[in-house]
Amino acid sequence: MAPALLTAHELVVLERTEKIASCFSLLGAGFIILTFVLSPDFRKPVNRLIFYASWGNMLGNAATLISQSGIRAGQDSALCQFQAFLIQMFFIADALWNLAMAVNVYLTLFKKYSAEQLKALEWRYHVMCYGVPFVIALAYCFIDTRNNGKIYGPAQLWCWISNDWAFLRLVTFYVPAWICIAVSFTLYIMAGREIFRKRAELRAFREPSRTSVEEPFSGLKTTEVSVRHELAGFNFFDPPPASYFDTARLNHSTGTAPKGYEQYSTNIHSSPPSTAFDPSPRTSSHSTPAYKRCQESLEANTAAWRYTKVALLFFVSLCITWGPSSINRIYDLAHPTAVSYQLNIVSAIVLPLMGFWNGVIYFVTTRAVSKAIFWDLVERVAPRKKSAHPPTVGARSPRNNTEARKSKGAGRSARESLTSFAKEGRAGDEQV
Repeated sequence: MAPALLTAHELVVLERTEKIASCFSLLGAGFIILTFVLSPDFRKPVNRLIFYASWGNMLGNAATLISQSGIRAGQDSALCQFQAFLIQMFFIADALWNLAMAVNVYLTLFKKYSAEQLKALEWRYHVMCYGVPFVIALAYCFIDTRNNGKIYGPAQLWCWISNDWAFLRLVTFYVPAWICIAVSFTLYIMAGREIFRKRAELRAFREPSRTSVEEPFSGLKTTEVSVRHELAGFNFFDPPPASYFDTARLNHSTGTAPKGYEQYSTNIHSSPPSTAFDPSPRTSSHSTPAYKRCQESLEANTAAWRYTKVALLFFVSLCITWGPSSINRIYDLAHPTAVSYQLNIVSAIVLPLMGFWNGVIYFVTTRAVSKAIFWDLVERVAPRKKSAHPPTVGARSPRNNTEARKSKGAGRSARESLTSFAKEGRAGDEQV
């Protein structure tokens, strides 16, 4: 057997590593399930898919906790066969659930699916993520050939597909997992391009035209007024005689011109109105039907972008989980008689941590609600001592502070949570 190529000390280190990583994963998956069941604040659209995937993570960690015990029990033992069945079924399910999240993003952006339509697809996701792996994993339990023996058997880290059937590890495990990862990544790229295109369209509607800024009074009727003053009887460049000013003072009250001189002449000219003037009222581009359609589309796309960021986090976690283990299995195929302790120790760390990464992402996306509930528990377990002095005007009691934090956290959760698919307040428009 391949594990015999490793020293006893190396096998002990591998076993302890698997169990420690599995405990962290169980904590993450347990946190998801517990909070989702007990608090409605955590029941956001995308969290449902994480909740469904967490059950598979816990059952997969039950297999990794068995660790080397299945190998020591022997290939024909029920423990070894049961451990291999759990690993084959629930490890691949995690990648399939990530694909389901990517499909939801695609349906929301390009097919305009509503929350109810997406929820109606969840039973199909269960068939895809749990039903198909169950059929394959169960079938492997009954296959036993004369040349290669049973499919399930020792596989270095634990009981799984034995070395005699190593090609099935790629065909029914690693290749489907990487296909799910590749398809998910493609859908995320398509979603990102669509989201940024919609945002660019909206910015084009919001920007005012350049002509309206440079010519703010274009289209207005203007009147030109020119006043012409002339004194008759002497040249403009020659000074008037002194008698003119004396006579002007005497006739100022009567409004008559001095004798021998004519009155001022004033001419007012009005230019015709501009033919470019549009008497119809100007309407804002924000009130046009096209702008409203773009605004509604952007709101859905913004919600989908929050969802996409969560799904991208899962994509990164899958790459961390499946990358080292895939390299390890390719190394096994290339070198059937050799075992890389370094690759095995890395695989023992990353593979059992699926539930842990899901729990971290779940906590990040619901941190506002998580903080509010945490402080509420702190207040209940260790309430603050009441002060001997009366509270000042406007001061809040610890309980009020807790309620304020809960209210604030619940209010921000819809905005900060990357898992919501629609804005609160728009009934029926929540996108999953």
